[in-house]
Amino acid sequence: MHLKIQESKLNQCFETLAKTKILVIGDLILDEYLFGSVDRISPEAPVPVVWVRREDHKLGGSGNVVCNLSSLGVSSLIFGRIGQDSWATKMRDIFDTTITAPKELELTVSPNLPTIVKTRILAAQQQICRVDREEIRPLTIEEEDSIITRLREKISECSAVIISDYDKGYLTKRLIQETIRLAKEKNIFVTVDPQVGHFFEYQDVHLMTPNHHEAGKALGRKLSNELEVEDALKEIANRLGSDAMMITRGEKGMSIFDRKKNSFFHIPTVAREVFDVTGAGDTVISIYTAFLAAGMSVEESSLIANASAGIVVGKVGAATVSKEEIRRSLFELNVLESL
Repeated sequence: MHLKIQESKLNQCFETLAKTKILVIGDLILDEYLFGSVDRISPEAPVPVVWVRREDHKLGGSGNVVCNLSSLGVSSLIFGRIGQDSWATKMRDIFDTTITAPKELELTVSPNLPTIVKTRILAAQQQICRVDREEIRPLTIEEEDSIITRLREKISECSAVIISDYDKGYLTKRLIQETIRLAKEKNIFVTVDPQVGHFFEYQDVHLMTPNHHEAGKALGRKLSNELEVEDALKEIANRLGSDAMMITRGEKGMSIFDRKKNSFFHIPTVAREVFDVTGAGDTVISIYTAFLAAGMSVEESSLIANASAGIVVGKVGAATVSKEEIRRSLFELNVLESL
């Protein structure tokens, strides 16, 4: 595709982003990173011994979506679930210290469930292993009732809704349906980063962003080429009644179907060097949604989201992208046009 984005429009959107508020609802995860070096093999078993020299904690899952929005100055209203433990305290601290844009937390505290933690152990910028601490259990009816009541009270404050589904139990079928229904009542568009288990529950959303593996699994077939991807995009969009559909394709970039225009477009990948794909999907949906809310078209928002994903995969861990990085990348890709 040969779409160009006007720099004046990009500047206007940058200003609008600071006045934009997006509701993020989904599975909150705490990402723990242990950085070290490997100099020997354990005498206890044939495994490397990692000498940990540094540790870091970041917001993962839907929390990473919030981080990406905050990096653009976008305000967030955050619905999610945590436990009643030290990890929950750590997560709240990170929200307070790293989310610089205005935010509002609507957290369900489940005393009998642990806060979800994913620990990644890295040496020489390579991930050695990952340790997950979680217990997947759906919300109770009482928890659902409470969340839906608060959604009804707060959703009209927002320009868009992002459903960030990691299939950890928070997003029940009822909560998904009620979130979409309440947004539709207020004429607020909804985007979804989906899980296969809920794939066709996201009826009437604006756009969904599965990768090609998730889309293929949901349809029961492999998506091996561009034509098969186009067929899948159209079938999923028609079954959901969505305005558009996006399939991310790794090193092949992303493909989008604009159902209103009945047109496809394909954007090649722009990553120069891939260090870590962690959180790339969070970047795609957050950047796309933010720029669509700020006035960009489906095509323009997709271009910016793709460029942003190419930036974050060149960083270690769940990363974000700044306005200036976006501007610079769009210039380098020759898709930003100055008048």
